[in-house]
Amino acid sequence: MTTQALLPPARRAHSVPAGPHLRRHRRDVARWALANGHLLRRDALAALLGTRGGDGGIPVRWTAEDVARLLGGEVGRWCLAHGVQPPEDLAATLTTYLRYLSAHRLFGPGSDDMGTLRRAIAQHRAPSARGRSRHPAGSRRAPVVPLG
Repeated sequence: MTTQALLPPARRAHSVPAGPHLRRHRRDVARWALANGHLLRRDALAALLGTRGGDGGIPVRWTAEDVARLLGGEVGRWCLAHGVQPPEDLAATLTTYLRYLSAHRLFGPGSDDMGTLRRAIAQHRAPSARGRSRHPAGSRRAPVVPLG
């Protein structure tokens, strides 16, 4: 007979209490993402908005520096402070969230353009997720082999 230590289930980021305005905003973003075929993880969105809008507000001013801070460790510190698991697909969810803001013209004054924000996100993605340039066939032409 083996005994297993019972570990309490890890708390998820979307379970951290948030005000009704922020919960409604997260719901609206999730519905939009689903309707438009964009990847969005509830936990990642909750952690991103919890980190940026700590006082319950919805962050509408976004710069490349904000993206670098979030993906460079701020979200991880927020998760640690709230006792939640670090979320998956953080960069993809951030991309979707910024697309939502852009589609609804919600970017505040002083925000960077989407191209700048996307480049900032791409700089923080894992090397294997950066694109096709790492594919073996991407660096040179395939050899031509005669049939005869």
